[in-house]
Amino acid sequence: MYLVKMITNTQGQHSQTISRFDTDTLAKVNYHSQLATLHNASDILYAVVEILDEYGKELNGYREIVDHRPAPEPTEE
Repeated sequence: MYLVKMITNTQGQHSQTISRFDTDTLAKVNYHSQLATLHNASDILYAVVEILDEYGKELNGYREIVDHRPAPEPTEE
């Protein structure tokens, strides 16, 4: 299993990492741990975290987007 993280920080810098885990359980534990960190990080603007199998297919239910971008201002009509 592979844990894939794609992150954009508040400075506009991008990073990507792929970590390999021998078991589904280890990948899932790290997935949830990384999401907790990203949801609480003040310097993260946007991130995608997912688990892929050995064929590059997304593990069902293990893809989440962390989005701290400000909501667009409503427009007047």
